[in-house]
Amino acid sequence: MALPYISVEDCFPVIRQTILDTYKVDSFLMHYPYSDLERLDMGLRKMVWGTYSTNSAIFSLSPEQDAWQIIVLKSVLGFYNLIITVTSEEHPDMFGFMPFRTEPATPAVINRIMKENGIPPQYTSNMQQVYYNLPVVEMQSLITTLQHLITAFIPGFAANHVEYINYTSEQHEVDFNEERIHKFTSDYMANLAEHIKSCGDAVITGDQTASSESMKSLLNFAVSFSETPLSQLKEYLSYINTFLSAKMMDTQVHPAYIFKQMHTFQLKINETVQAQELQHLPYEMVRKYCLLVKNFTYDNYSYLIRSVVNYINQHLSSELSLATLASEFGKNASYLSSEFKKEVGDTLTTYINKHRILASLRYFNTTDMSVAEVSNAVGYTDMGYFSRLFRKYVGQSPREYKKMLDK
Repeated sequence: MALPYISVEDCFPVIRQTILDTYKVDSFLMHYPYSDLERLDMGLRKMVWGTYSTNSAIFSLSPEQDAWQIIVLKSVLGFYNLIITVTSEEHPDMFGFMPFRTEPATPAVINRIMKENGIPPQYTSNMQQVYYNLPVVEMQSLITTLQHLITAFIPGFAANHVEYINYTSEQHEVDFNEERIHKFTSDYMANLAEHIKSCGDAVITGDQTASSESMKSLLNFAVSFSETPLSQLKEYLSYINTFLSAKMMDTQVHPAYIFKQMHTFQLKINETVQAQELQHLPYEMVRKYCLLVKNFTYDNYSYLIRSVVNYINQHLSSELSLATLASEFGKNASYLSSEFKKEVGDTLTTYINKHRILASLRYFNTTDMSVAEVSNAVGYTDMGYFSRLFRKYVGQSPREYKKMLDK
């Protein structure tokens, strides 16, 4: 029995998701006149060279070219792309595959790529951000998988052939300027922010499936666990943990539970010595935070204690002694202390200290404030006392934490 006709548009989503899940390489469908070719390298070539042209088969497809091609492109910028023709028309539909590498991008490799392409050394961190996050793929495995996968949907593709185009000896006029790199970086960060926001929005609904899918999308976009240095990987996960815990403050989950979970994850991040041990942690984060949304809310607390908690969260930089809070709410200090401990499980002092340290982490992760400035911002005029509390809850001193973020 003949198989039903499946259009390229129908089969592409399955092929794209399979390759993305298996190899972390994203792709897109291109139709003539191929106006979105810059997506192939996420705008990296344009950022480095400005305007450029090439007589490659990618950029000027010939009507005489054979159908069913897998074109492997090796760029002088140190990555590969694939272009696959999947129809036999004069101007075929094509699958374009985003940048990937076949070996890890070490600092030495990135420095060599920058030198060969006239990229000034002050942009090393920008380039590392790009290259550390490129997936590393075994080329033949990817090609073989695509051959079988596409042929299953498009039988004619069984006649495909592979063409390798090497541009590593190409010479390009260097036209590198700050405006383009800032635009490239800002566009990347805008996309990253959108992925993070989507993940946070999913988590606070308590939907574990949607949250896991959002986290997978975020990691596919931003993090390569196999290639990113451990220190940078820890930094990324600390950002994610801090963001999710801050986002949880928009829910009815009591902050005491949020901080406890956030602290547990931060200790795991700090204590891990091998990158592969962190691979499942982002998914554990969304799962545990989703469980908090489902299981723990302010509804477990009396009106008085909810009011006290909200007041504390809004006045972390102010005086928050037991006497001050008792006066603010017109209660006997001993009674307020007893009720708070009974309902929350922590003393008022412990609760306030925990949330001031949580606030300090947000400052360190999102600003360039000094340790002294952060200490004052969260209500500690004694920086030594702040440092002791920070070490107690985070596992390292504020200066050590700040230094880790600056690496």
